Amino acid sequence: MIQVCQIKTEGAQISSLFSVVSGKRFDRKGGFFVDLFVRVSNQVAVNMYKRLGYSVYRTVIEYYSASNGEPDEDAYDMRKALSRDKEKKSIIPLPHPVRPEDIE
Repeated sequence: MIQVCQIKTEGAQISSLFSVVSGKRFDRKGGFFVDLFVRVSNQVAVNMYKRLGYSVYRTVIEYYSASNGEPDEDAYDMRKALSRDKEKKSIIPLPHPVRPEDIE
């Protein structure tokens, strides 16, 4: 019984995560876009989010703090336009990188 409950809980968490990533939860609330941040080096995640309809909106310089003497790492701010943004203006890529303190 415990394993079944655990599987159902994990399934609900995955379903909830997919609802957030897909934008469905925010679409119902009238948002213009969903965004998330991904390490530039994490091409597996970047490609997965692109398949889910996200695009790179901007690069954020040194967004992730490094540890163990490694350099700080840049991030992609990836966005997905929601149905309210019919002209998809919220996902037009910025032509230049930004710093973390410049993020709204």
